[in-house]
Amino acid sequence: MDKSELDVAALETVSFAKNYNNYVFNLILARINGERIADFGAGYGNFCLFLKSKKKDVVAVEVNEKAIQKLEESHIPNYKNLEELKVKYHTIVSLNVLEHIDDDLKVLTEMSKYLDTDGKIILYLPSSQIIWSELDELVNHKRRYSRKLIKKLAVGANLEINQIISVDFVGWAVILLSKLLPIKMDFSKNKIVFYDKFIFKYLDLIFKNVIGKNLLIVLSKK
Repeated sequence: MDKSELDVAALETVSFAKNYNNYVFNLILARINGERIADFGAGYGNFCLFLKSKKKDVVAVEVNEKAIQKLEESHIPNYKNLEELKVKYHTIVSLNVLEHIDDDLKVLTEMSKYLDTDGKIILYLPSSQIIWSELDELVNHKRRYSRKLIKKLAVGANLEINQIISVDFVGWAVILLSKLLPIKMDFSKNKIVFYDKFIFKYLDLIFKNVIGKNLLIVLSKK
């Protein structure tokens, strides 16, 4: 299975995690600035559809051909790269994308060019290198992020960090446990659905400044 097929497999299976998606989507929605939004690396458009349901004006930036087909079917305006964007945006969102890109600083800097003066960039990224596993390799991750690395990226892109919170402590604990015990982790639909039913989001209130499977980052221009 090549990289494109692996990316699609990840998109298809994660789409089954409805409770998880709604939880994360609402966390991001609460931090969105303005009405004009671009979703960089939009995948099948799950977050775009969520935003449309909230009456937001959203466009997608996506290169995967199968994902583009899904975006077209959902009537979501889409572009293949940032350079095709015609206006600047109040918010640019990117969920689980930068970790797949070799030069993440270059892409983040490019995003800032299409950001309105008072706009925000909101990133949702895998975190904690201690839980690096075969799952990361399966979906072609280049890295998992730390708060230190995010601060370095922000400085390099001339952006200011408004907020960083850890998300999904339970997911982090499950992956760590799988590394300590002989538990096979993969992207099977049944495992995703099972995990989705038993995500204890309230623990994030306790651990949001400590650790989680992901980081939610809000950035703005200096």
